[in-house]
Amino acid sequence: MTEIDYNKILSEFKTISDLAKLTIADKRGNPALQFGFVLKLYFSHAYDDEVRIRLIRLVEDYGKIFSDKITHYMPYDGNRLKPTKNFDYVGYFTDRMRSIPPEEKVEGFDAELYGFSGGVDRDEPTPYHIGVVARPAIAEKRLANKDNALGRLEAYFPADWPQGDYTQLLSVLTRWAAIGRPIHGTFGLGLVMEEGGGRGPFIDLAFPFLKRFIGFDYPDLSLWRVRSEAAATPVIRSINWLTLIDDERLRRVGGLDKIRAALEPECSIHSYDGGIIIQAGQEPRIGDVNRGEALVAYRKVANVLKPLRFEDFGRRGIFESLPPPLDDRDETLAWLRRFD
Repeated sequence: MTEIDYNKILSEFKTISDLAKLTIADKRGNPALQFGFVLKLYFSHAYDDEVRIRLIRLVEDYGKIFSDKITHYMPYDGNRLKPTKNFDYVGYFTDRMRSIPPEEKVEGFDAELYGFSGGVDRDEPTPYHIGVVARPAIAEKRLANKDNALGRLEAYFPADWPQGDYTQLLSVLTRWAAIGRPIHGTFGLGLVMEEGGGRGPFIDLAFPFLKRFIGFDYPDLSLWRVRSEAAATPVIRSINWLTLIDDERLRRVGGLDKIRAALEPECSIHSYDGGIIIQAGQEPRIGDVNRGEALVAYRKVANVLKPLRFEDFGRRGIFESLPPPLDDRDETLAWLRRFD
């Protein structure tokens, strides 16, 4: 694993907003890892046009939030990003979605936006990115339970974007829950990594942060969704400062009254049409285990939702290319159980 000077990093970290100033370089000195807020949502029946339209609306809303920051989109006719300036990317994504014939069962759908400083496409992390992926109908055959995910969304928000007003995160998630109707998801502090490729080349930098700071989420792209296809019951991935579950998952953990009794007053419960959002404490926390930072509210949420957590991994988990003797499956389970 790469040696990391935590003392230097922590000396620069006074507030959550300060995370926006931190960039970890790889061995060649290139920017490889940043920090911010990571929003992850999962969707069932993602082959339906109605679901895909909702995903496009979420991409559109993200583009509006960061209208002065978004600079590029991923085209369907190449592997290089193209500028969004004077381009109707919402119409482009919509036309692509509608071009897939209704009888087509094997073609998925995706859409991505990026924002780079100075408008220059760079092979490095950026805190302005959203990506959605919707699997085709044929992929549903691999799901042991059809109420689990065939689609996912992953979005970054800069660490200093809320400016200390974390109700903005709740407002975004509440609005996106109404627009997208996800089945589960999380929103909280996490790692910001380079998009457009696998996580393997950067895992030696990312993994030590995940082990020490349990409040950080890991943007695993679609790995968890793929690994959890064998789940026989409705499942969730993990929890964070904000955790969303739909009505079906709420029912499976005893309903709203039971959740309130178990979590309040340390945690807040926010209902929306279709499910609930659980808020673990007044503000997001990084959870430095070396300094004994106990995330009591996070642990309570994890305990209540533990029956929903997927753990039946095969040989592979969500961490690609861990160096020996670390085991992908074992470390995945350890990370998912970090609040236990």
